[in-house]
Amino acid sequence: MGSQMQAGTIQQIRDGVITEGPVYLQVSALHPLGKKHKGVYSDGTDSIEAVFASTVSQLIESGNISNGCVVKLISFTCNLVNDSHNLISTECEVESAPDAGTTEQPSVKAEPKESNIASPTKENMPSNLKVEDRASSSPIANKKVKFEGTGSNTPHAVRRDSESVKTPAHPRIASLAASSRTPQPSPSEQPTPAPAGPPMDSPGLLVGSAKKAVLPIAALNPYNMNWTVKARLVKKGPKRSFSKGGTQSTSVFSIELVDEQGTQIEASVWRDLADRYYDLLEESKVYYVSKGKVKPANKTYSSVRNDYQLHLDSGSEIEECPDQDTSKMQAKLSIVPIDQLSLFIGKKTGIDMMGIVTSVGQLGSVKRKSDNSELSRRDVTLLDQSQKTVTMTLWGETAQDKGPLLEAQDCPVITVTACRVSDYNGVSVSAGQRSDIQINPDTPEAQALKQWYDFEGRTASTQHAGEGLANARGSSSGGGSQERVTLQQLVKSPADMPRPDAKPEYHNAICTVANIDPQQSMYYQACPDNNRKVVEQNGQWYCEYDGKTYPSMVRRYVTTLRCTDNMAELTLNAFNEQVEGLLGMSADDLAMLKEGNPEKQQQYQTLLKKVQWQDYVVRLQTRSREYEGQIRMRYTVQSMKPVEFITESRRMIEQLTKLRVKAEAA
Repeated sequence: MGSQMQAGTIQQIRDGVITEGPVYLQVSALHPLGKKHKGVYSDGTDSIEAVFASTVSQLIESGNISNGCVVKLISFTCNLVNDSHNLISTECEVESAPDAGTTEQPSVKAEPKESNIASPTKENMPSNLKVEDRASSSPIANKKVKFEGTGSNTPHAVRRDSESVKTPAHPRIASLAASSRTPQPSPSEQPTPAPAGPPMDSPGLLVGSAKKAVLPIAALNPYNMNWTVKARLVKKGPKRSFSKGGTQSTSVFSIELVDEQGTQIEASVWRDLADRYYDLLEESKVYYVSKGKVKPANKTYSSVRNDYQLHLDSGSEIEECPDQDTSKMQAKLSIVPIDQLSLFIGKKTGIDMMGIVTSVGQLGSVKRKSDNSELSRRDVTLLDQSQKTVTMTLWGETAQDKGPLLEAQDCPVITVTACRVSDYNGVSVSAGQRSDIQINPDTPEAQALKQWYDFEGRTASTQHAGEGLANARGSSSGGGSQERVTLQQLVKSPADMPRPDAKPEYHNAICTVANIDPQQSMYYQACPDNNRKVVEQNGQWYCEYDGKTYPSMVRRYVTTLRCTDNMAELTLNAFNEQVEGLLGMSADDLAMLKEGNPEKQQQYQTLLKKVQWQDYVVRLQTRSREYEGQIRMRYTVQSMKPVEFITESRRMIEQLTKLRVKAEAA
């Protein structure tokens, strides 16, 4: 098979017209660079600096690739570094060995720049070069190079249109000859470079060129700053604004992108770029994104399964792609069957689901505890081939927008990304703002599910996926258990301590309040709207959470209690509702005593001592937390009620009866 080296290949690689192999180039000027090698690639009329990855360097060190070889580049990347292009080779094969006497190649400048060197004349040319040979002093520059197979197993030969070409003794002559024949545009003819992005008053996005050198999202890493990805905008989050310490407001919003390989990544758009592009970016459109920072992803807040995320700021560029074909830009989903949802209960990372919508509930709403605002919700029931059903709750705009579309169709197939699984009713699923819902997707898996439902699933006997799981989870993990435990059972050794990201456990216990330290803060100053902490500024109260200033504040309890039983002693953390019930007054009223005159302060001391050595039934949340490099258990009071001795006596009688029956049966 003959080689296919063609003139102009390198320029097309620089322009982004050619972004993937195979391409055929000739190698010269090889020299080591640490564990890698550098050299020059030539296509016969142009050249470019070459950097060979360590895998390709092994071929150079073994002698398989040498000066004059023609190689077939399979995988490569063209980077612009300091106004000069570098072609990085990560995979290539030897196409033909060098001809005899061609291992030293004349240099051809890939990107000619202005030079003060005079044109070659008879006086300054080497003595062994004739004047009449000036026009042909660069065989690569002015002769058409053609690589053809010989029809045998011998290496491919290099043939030129002329019968013989003299190689100049002075290598600079070839470069001068090539540059002298290249027409240079006058300053007035120099093209004006395109701006990096639309000006602040631009009515729309720039439209990028039809061909660009793009990098797959999977190849992004923090060490490569010169990249461009071509991707479909899957999801655009709301724009948020905040300020710290009274500084100028900062805008930010997040987007989710997917490329033709199905790889997803989340990007955060900041500051001026956020204000400029938020109204211009549209979901399901294709964009070129470049010149951003690649950072490790924060899995706590990200619903995209990628180890990295993008940070796009004022130096970044976003261009609309002329090619809006999104047929290949579909996210790779990892579908979890409904009968396996219980394995993901409490996990922070979302899952992907697919199912038949068998019923759609009415649109309702709940009140947020933080600000008492209304949040829309809607329940839908899903079914798959496992013949298990599960209730999925749609929240916010997803419930408002997708609900009517699902009601209008007869049992559609949906795929949902970034679902959260909880143990409500055994097992249930939530789809929030970050979830992407596709109705009747055109995939083989969706078609197979629809076919199963039409021929079998409509009449199949089904069962809820959470059936039997609620009691099992309550007895095994304590998540819903009403059994009493001692404080000693809640103490964990370092070996038994759960991970900080593990799901919290809940337990009931009877304990005695041994002490409340009067020197502790007892409360904090909070925003009246969202209960967040506020700080005083010029007689008003500033909330860092929402960036607003309020004329007043309220105090809320955050108190530690030293509690004990007959087995152990623990420090419990209690908050506003629990401490109000314990002390019988609000935090504002307690502050009047604590911060008042000596008489008031004495009343404060008396109040704290009054609740000591009283018995309470407490509901505790237990989980571990990392503090200054050490992992410690944290015990938080969820509810706190005085012991009702009649009820407690009946409970103890029931326990004794169970023990007697068990003993008689044994």
